[in-house]
Amino acid sequence: MLRGATTKAASSFRGGVLCRRRTHHRAVNHHHHHHQHRVYAAATEEERTTRDMIDLRVGKVTKCEVHPDADKLYVEEIDLREPEGPRTICSGLVPFMHAEDILGKNVIVVANLKARKMQGIKSHGMLLAASNETHDQVELLVAPDNAKLGSRVQFGDATFNGEPATANQVHKKKYWEAFGPELVTNGEMEASWKEDGAVMRVELEGSGEEGEEKQFGSVKCQSLTNALVG
Repeated sequence: MLRGATTKAASSFRGGVLCRRRTHHRAVNHHHHHHQHRVYAAATEEERTTRDMIDLRVGKVTKCEVHPDADKLYVEEIDLREPEGPRTICSGLVPFMHAEDILGKNVIVVANLKARKMQGIKSHGMLLAASNETHDQVELLVAPDNAKLGSRVQFGDATFNGEPATANQVHKKKYWEAFGPELVTNGEMEASWKEDGAVMRVELEGSGEEGEEKQFGSVKCQSLTNALVG
């Protein structure tokens, strides 16, 4: 999950949990890009839920190579349609899949995690993957081929109450620690919210234009049902 003057991000899968990372041209708040459509309703902080705080986005993997200093990490460049350019995310997926299995996929990025360094690469994000309980089988969560890059992931038909939390808020208030354990796959390999079964959905490219109703597709892994997600 390194290029030129960008700020970087990476993620690695450790013990079934993807550690985070990212690349950016500069450190900016990426929640304010005009490219991304939002469905937000006014709400007080007390009315907001954990799902409102974490910012999941759809991105396409445009590059995937083994980390030069860590042979169990891939370094991916992820296109989220951000003005700053693609993010760099490192993920610990080398033991579980080939680079060719990742390249070109539309993946789900946790986009508002605090920056951290992993093997010398500054990280600002994380790829989501499903795993079995023993963490010896891991599969990427993948959005449809025609998913709208940069769009925010929804759960079921729920709208968002306000903007996502900032990276500092996520870190200080431990929003990810509350959010992550609620992610699972259902019997159809779809990523979903454990408590109410709401399926993770992404907007499809070209839908909602000229007054048309928006179309959504679900986020799935390849074969793992009732699995952990992280």
